Amino acid sequence: MPALARHGEWADAGAIRIAHDIPGRLRLRLPPGAGGDGLTEALERMNGVHGAVWSPRTRSVLIRYDPTLVTPAEITRTIAEHADLEEPAPSNGARHEDERPVAGAVLDVFNTLNARVGRSTRGRLNLGMLLATGLVLWSARQLLRGPVTSLSWTSALWYAHGLFRDYGARER
Repeated sequence: MPALARHGEWADAGAIRIAHDIPGRLRLRLPPGAGGDGLTEALERMNGVHGAVWSPRTRSVLIRYDPTLVTPAEITRTIAEHADLEEPAPSNGARHEDERPVAGAVLDVFNTLNARVGRSTRGRLNLGMLLATGLVLWSARQLLRGPVTSLSWTSALWYAHGLFRDYGARER
């Protein structure tokens, strides 16, 4: 029976492999022979999935989701059913500290910092909003004084817009 593989490993020839897994973003690689037709539509019908992109060339699917509404296990189960694979082995989601990917450790640091910012501003600001505001101010400075670094003001505005759209606006 195919099982869900650990990061970067194939459990067996029919396993779904986790390429990366951070809350809200999951990339899975499907084994050769797994059906990918209609996969993104099936995922996007799930409550809590914001979008899915299937790449037949790399046999991977990138899923953006709300971790408060849907779990990676539910997403993986839907993929397994749709791609004609057997259901993956259940995972408790717990990882030992030495097995955690670097992205998870970095995310923990930023989540802690974000919680501190939220507490100190009584919930009015978060780290994403502060970063977006900083990028807007940076771009305004470059517009007024000319470039001071290799980051152009257009790039800074684009990054600020993306951060606000993806993180700040969704919370409101």
